[in-house]
Amino acid sequence: MEGIVRSVAEHPLVAMVVCFAALLLVYFLFKSMIKLALILILIAIVIGGYFYFQHPELRPANFKDAVEKVRVGAGKAVDQGKGAYEKGKELVEKGQDALEQGKGWVEKGKTALDKGIEKGKDAIDKGKGTAGDLEKLLGGEKDTGNRQKP
Repeated sequence: MEGIVRSVAEHPLVAMVVCFAALLLVYFLFKSMIKLALILILIAIVIGGYFYFQHPELRPANFKDAVEKVRVGAGKAVDQGKGAYEKGKELVEKGQDALEQGKGWVEKGKTALDKGIEKGKDAIDKGKGTAGDLEKLLGGEKDTGNRQKP
């Protein structure tokens, strides 16, 4: 490791190559973010130019007024964002409470279903309310023996 550091320190050409490689790496890593920033700056300039030429009476008299107007607008936006965040937080808490209540209802439903299944098995074992009796009541065909027994 010391050899590499000494080599870079003694040979400026090697130092330049290392710096160039590092800058190239940074460029490729941040290329998309740089493009995005340039596009956003270009859009801001176009929108500002449009409003400057279309509505000159709405522009502030000096830069200080413009900065103050932006600061006030940003403060309002931050306050609205905080309010939306708090409301969302409350809704999440209500949703978690509802989810817990829903789990209780699911458990009650499973219990009721299990009881119904047990009652159905008991009725089949006793021969009450079977499909054959229902078929007789509805006037269907006789049992051909093709059914599977439970």
